[in-house]
Amino acid sequence: MDFKLSEEEKKRRKEFFDGCKELSKERPENFIQGLEADFEKANQPYVTRCRKEFAKRGWLRLGWPAEYGGVGSHMDRVFFGEARGYYGLPGVDIFGIEMLAPTLIAMGSKEVKDRFLPPIGRGEVLWCELYSEPNAGSDLAALTATAIRKGDEYVINGQKTWTTNAHNADWGLGLFRTDPQGRKRRNLSFLLMDMKTPGITINPLEYLNRMHMYNEVFFDDVHIPADQIVGKENDGWTVSQVLVNFERSNVLAVSAVRRMLEVLVEYCNETKVGGKPLAQDPIIRDKLAEVATEIEASRTLAYYIADQQNRNQVAALFESSAMKVFIGDLYERLGALGTDILGSYGQVKASRWARQGGLWESLYQTAFVLTISMGTNEIQKNIIAWYGLGMPRPLSPVSIEKALAAAQAAK
Repeated sequence: MDFKLSEEEKKRRKEFFDGCKELSKERPENFIQGLEADFEKANQPYVTRCRKEFAKRGWLRLGWPAEYGGVGSHMDRVFFGEARGYYGLPGVDIFGIEMLAPTLIAMGSKEVKDRFLPPIGRGEVLWCELYSEPNAGSDLAALTATAIRKGDEYVINGQKTWTTNAHNADWGLGLFRTDPQGRKRRNLSFLLMDMKTPGITINPLEYLNRMHMYNEVFFDDVHIPADQIVGKENDGWTVSQVLVNFERSNVLAVSAVRRMLEVLVEYCNETKVGGKPLAQDPIIRDKLAEVATEIEASRTLAYYIADQQNRNQVAALFESSAMKVFIGDLYERLGALGTDILGSYGQVKASRWARQGGLWESLYQTAFVLTISMGTNEIQKNIIAWYGLGMPRPLSPVSIEKALAAAQAAK
């Protein structure tokens, strides 16, 4: 596949890359790199600097309706993500900008859009996603946290877990059971809430390396206004499916992994073992070439999905799932390769002793995130099998018993 950009698109893409390149020069020496860069406390001054600059340029409102300050097109969002991924810039709230804003534009009432879109576009508020629970992750519809309507309020009780950035977020978006007796997926509502509301308790879930990205959130009789709902009551599952379908190309992740490979190649060219650069080792060259080939393949698929979306054609669900599985696995393989090539230095945390800013120690420990978040690889492979390959779904124990009983009766 060959996706040729128009001259105007090439010009706009260059504008994003030039802007991100200049901003990357301001990155402080103590900046902690990795997937958790946006959420680390030590990084917040630079994260805020990037977010304000992006908002000033209108880059947080790409593809939005003009009435809400929107500029550019969907492909501009793709170019921006590609540039930001390449230069490793933080400052874009994935939950507010990438997920909630387009969902509000598609599904929100005018009152909700008028209230929440402007501060998101100005980069003034941060959001977190209140989805997963201790017993509802891959099977999200099995969640048990309730939001019971009482007059003009919802009263929320329950627990959410693995909530990214809840400790920094101003607001949260989430799914809650509003009809405890209703049918699965038809008993959920999509609600918005101020994370400073009384009754909300946030506890950290730190990595083994003490980095803080995830949290568990408890709700004890939390009262929120009933007008902070997106869509209709008990139709939150529909809203949640709209949310996950926005910007599924993963072009940012592809661009980021491309840059990390370039950094690793630079190290191999500059580092000598036995008087020869590591880049001349045939085994290392072969491994680097293999990753480079996989990156190019992932970039092609990412641009295909983005092109479909730009034409207002929703890319097949299984294609987006294939992209997520591929890039998640690629992150893990590159992290392992970099750590292997650097040897002992690959295990050194960011410090004056670390090579390449401790990038590989961080990546090796955090790369697994992409194989779990927003649907595990196992779930994505099910989607590929069912919707892409047309394979049958496994029978439940009850269905198997019925099939055996029918076979027995037929004898």
